[in-house]
Amino acid sequence: MSLQTTTTVRHIGQGAAASMAAVGTATLALGGLAYRFACDTRSPLFVKNSKRANEEISGQLLQSNDAEQRAGSRWFDDTRQSLTTYSEDGFRLHAWVLDPDCAHPRPHTYAICCHGFCGEPREMAKYALRYARMGCTVIIPAMRAHERSQGRYVGLGCLDRRDVMCWVNVIVRADPDASIILHGNSMGAAAVMLAAGEADLPRQVAAVVEDSGYASVDDQLRFVAKTMLNMPRVIGLQTVAAMNFSARIHTGSDFRAGDCLAAARRMPIPLLCIHGLDDTMVPHEFMDRIASAYRGPLCRTLGVRGAGHTLAASTAPDGYWRTVSRFLQTAFAMHA
Repeated sequence: MSLQTTTTVRHIGQGAAASMAAVGTATLALGGLAYRFACDTRSPLFVKNSKRANEEISGQLLQSNDAEQRAGSRWFDDTRQSLTTYSEDGFRLHAWVLDPDCAHPRPHTYAICCHGFCGEPREMAKYALRYARMGCTVIIPAMRAHERSQGRYVGLGCLDRRDVMCWVNVIVRADPDASIILHGNSMGAAAVMLAAGEADLPRQVAAVVEDSGYASVDDQLRFVAKTMLNMPRVIGLQTVAAMNFSARIHTGSDFRAGDCLAAARRMPIPLLCIHGLDDTMVPHEFMDRIASAYRGPLCRTLGVRGAGHTLAASTAPDGYWRTVSRFLQTAFAMHA
């Protein structure tokens, strides 16, 4: 090989390396922007600061604003009581407590109802009212970095799993004889599934109801990158990896902690999975993957035709709550 050829090859190699480095830097920057968009509540790029995103969220709430939701909201406003605790990393967490709303309350029975991404406790009012009418005392936490709970970065379920455990422990300390239901929608569903897979889950937790949860945070971010942002697969994977890097820098934990399939395999308590079959935000196939991964004593699934994201209870309320009630009867019998 001639000196000229060797020099040319070296230049090509150096050019390729420089191009790869530039692509890597650009992808890292894109991942950082994506993280600020999805998780940094103080950033002007944060999704909830976007007019379009607010319109989409408002539209979804309007779809679920049925008579039951309006009744639940009035009851929520009239009867809620404030409760605070602290996360394991020192943030003040806030929740609303609602007493049973029936003639014969069930002693020692509690439901923790967790809202979704960019939501607030109020959106869980109709679920809380249903549980209160079953005789439960209901706690509706504001997820970290939402409503009155402190925190800058949204955890997408990863950080929230330990916050849910904090609320469980608040109940257990006050009532060692408690039986606790964990119910979550969307990001809240991921949080309660992840909490139920923790090694230190208290025996007082009796059952999990997850509505519209994702298989893992990574899977959900990849789905959003592909279907909503139209990213090529390779760019989407690299962007999610860069978001994990940003999460580690800002919170000390990345999205790999948000593996709901792994949590389902470890979960020692009954699980009910619910999903709208017309969900375009979190694919309903995730429900089947979660149920297939589950190795515990009881798993039930409910797919609701015609229901969009977290709209199963609005689309088919009778079937929804009949399924929940039957599931909980069995779960409580097993927990006794």
